[in-house]
Amino acid sequence: MKFKFLGTQIYVSFLFCALICFMLAVDRTGFILPTFFAVFVHEMGHLLAMWAADCQPREIRLIPSSVQIVRGFSTKKYGEAAITFCGPAANIVLFGALFLNYLAFKNEQSLTFAILNLVIALFNLLPVSGLDGGTLLIIFLSRFTDVYKAESIVRIVTAVFAFIAFLLGVYLWVSGTVNISLFIVATYLGVCSFIKK
Repeated sequence: MKFKFLGTQIYVSFLFCALICFMLAVDRTGFILPTFFAVFVHEMGHLLAMWAADCQPREIRLIPSSVQIVRGFSTKKYGEAAITFCGPAANIVLFGALFLNYLAFKNEQSLTFAILNLVIALFNLLPVSGLDGGTLLIIFLSRFTDVYKAESIVRIVTAVFAFIAFLLGVYLWVSGTVNISLFIVATYLGVCSFIKK
């Protein structure tokens, strides 16, 4: 499905919608909707920063593995680092608001959702390909070397993180605690470490 919103082309894949419906149907924890909302806040942080910098995105693609924002501007001109950081920053702001709500009203649900937003912010700041932290590391390294070498370094870092996540998953499995999430993260990072931009 394709449509335009404020001059930006929006593409929503059928698999993306099917995956969300499936996750909502099988969720027994009550965490899926708050997680989706936290991801929405994260992406809105990027988009609001882009609109504030007067550099509207050309296209937003909602696919099963990620939300892709196709940018139509010079990263040097508009501050790629600031726009990249605004995603995690939005989650950190929401964390702060929910944590203050917890302190004021002792609402355990507020604390849970606050921690969820903090985890999403910190996870996205990991210095690996496919996440905001990886983009920030490329921008930083590009000040000292060319962008291709910077991307190669980040891919190596990503492979190391994938290996660590896999080993941790195996260790927990052998210890009697199966954590499928670690294997999913390890697979995702492993694939990202081979993808060239």
